[in-house]
Amino acid sequence: MNKSLAFPVLVVSLLGAQASDAQNWTSITTPVTTNLILYDIDFPAAQDDIGYAGGSNVTYNGHGTLLKTIDQGDSWSVVWSSTASGTGITALYFLSTDTGFAGTQGGNLMKTTDGGVTWTSTDFDLVNDQGDVNDVQFHDNEHGVLTTNYNGTYFTTDGGATWNPATTNPGMGQYALCYVDATTLFSCGNDQSIYKSTDGGATWTSSFQGTPQTVSLGIDFLDADHGMVTSEEGQYFKTTDGGATWTPGAIPGQSGLMRGVVMLDPDNIFVCATPGQVFRTVDGGTTWTDDSGVNPDPSYYAITFTPDGTGWVSGSGATGGTILKRTPIGVHVPEQGAIDRTFTIHPNPVSSTMTVEFRADRGGPVDLTVVDGSGKVVQAARILPDPGVGTHAQVDLSQEPAGLYTVNLIREGILIGSRKISRVGRQ
Repeated sequence: MNKSLAFPVLVVSLLGAQASDAQNWTSITTPVTTNLILYDIDFPAAQDDIGYAGGSNVTYNGHGTLLKTIDQGDSWSVVWSSTASGTGITALYFLSTDTGFAGTQGGNLMKTTDGGVTWTSTDFDLVNDQGDVNDVQFHDNEHGVLTTNYNGTYFTTDGGATWNPATTNPGMGQYALCYVDATTLFSCGNDQSIYKSTDGGATWTSSFQGTPQTVSLGIDFLDADHGMVTSEEGQYFKTTDGGATWTPGAIPGQSGLMRGVVMLDPDNIFVCATPGQVFRTVDGGTTWTDDSGVNPDPSYYAITFTPDGTGWVSGSGATGGTILKRTPIGVHVPEQGAIDRTFTIHPNPVSSTMTVEFRADRGGPVDLTVVDGSGKVVQAARILPDPGVGTHAQVDLSQEPAGLYTVNLIREGILIGSRKISRVGRQ
């Protein structure tokens, strides 16, 4: 019989180097048969089933379309569309499976409370022309930030009812935003600029200025220290000190725009690019592999992962846009000592609950410890497996901070298995 144990633990899984495999990503057919640019894709937090992808029929002042899935992306339906100019969706953020926001090419912010069926539109700046809403992010139900093409960055403290311009604004053309914590944010944009706010988006200071007339388009932070910004021609910038310094890097052979980045942990990072391609590193950027195969036709605009470790990419396409789905990242390890090759940890990355599975060749307790990046044991539990019978341990990671952790299996003081896993949380 299987033994199931439940205890609060935080874990992380060792992702060794993997060969490039275009079959990691599968193209999902949408119900749209005409041109569609899916600028953004979003799965509301803490679930894997319901997601949204939004876009426009053209790159400027276009007609908006919102797609929705309720079955983990296996099928998508059009839940909203418009023939009005300027309604093209350029940014999405859903607070829940029903309530979300969409920025448009007309410089408006739309809100839905019924899963995208109906929207109310707000012109949050009646004086200035904002151009496209490039990104919108929320930290919680009340506090959010958005950025635009022309007139900088705005913040809300009342759930989007009103928006205030930042009093010390980043330069024109900030393209992406990322929360680090409740009050700290970063943005990136024109001239490879990176800006930082420590007061919820009210004021901003320069964190980095790069090459003029070169844009940075993607940004993600794993925690308060570790972040990455992606740019053109394979260029990216990483920080390990909260933006005090940025180290440049490059993906060999990449010559287009890198619009999206996801950091699963300091080593495991995914980047989506134009021409259509997804890159992956498992060593923090020392080496990169082609994770998807090159598709020269579409442009990839956004990348995200759901709690079960499934990856998602959205982009352009002549027939219904592009949606890619990645198989969840596996975490098999070879047989070590008294634990056989069935020792697994999944999903990886994980945002809430994960499962540790192994089979022992003899009786006696096995101690499971979880160690953070500083070497401190943050969780521990003792398991009593049956010899030769698979043991399943359900582990709740929801209260632990994002980062990379090591899971150790120890018997009689001897390490018999070790694995790392990424704890990810919504920024």
